[in-house]
Amino acid sequence: MRATLALLVLAMAGGTPGLHAQVDYNARLGVTWATTLIRDDVINTIEVRQKLAPTLVLGAALPIAPLYRAGLELALATSGYRSKEAGATTVDLGTVRTGAVTLGLDGPISRGLRWRAGVGLLRYWPTEDRGIFLQGGTTRFLAGAGIDYRRPIMAQWDMMASLRYDFHRFTTAELNARGFSQSQGVQRIAATIGLARGRR
Repeated sequence: MRATLALLVLAMAGGTPGLHAQVDYNARLGVTWATTLIRDDVINTIEVRQKLAPTLVLGAALPIAPLYRAGLELALATSGYRSKEAGATTVDLGTVRTGAVTLGLDGPISRGLRWRAGVGLLRYWPTEDRGIFLQGGTTRFLAGAGIDYRRPIMAQWDMMASLRYDFHRFTTAELNARGFSQSQGVQRIAATIGLARGRR
């Protein structure tokens, strides 16, 4: 992972002129929806989940074959999170930020449409150490897939619309300390749109 990141950084910095011309860049904005972070059914059903999260995605990719590219994506999102107990009102718990770094591979489906698959790390950063984050945030492995659609709008710029799905197992040090030994599977879906610049 470090080697790939170093290669992309060198390429973006213009260290290798021939490679620099082939680097593909993109920046996108959108929203991320996620399933429940925690669900406890021991006595009453208690759920903790995030709200819809505004999301910024930055990406870069290099061709590794005529039709395929390897790339790096950084996704940053911020949202509130809340708990809800069966028959009770919803309680806001504060704000949590997430940052995901994924290494991926993409290839063509049809003209303007490409598939993508990747693996990476997801970090949770709560703005306050409280509740399930009383002992701080957590870093989790994730795996995901998605599709990208690109349409030229200027000489060197494309409009890019993306749909991403990823999955990770969620737990925190505080949950483990309270006896929650099993992690919760969390699915996320992100829809973004923005600009991409790269070779034709």
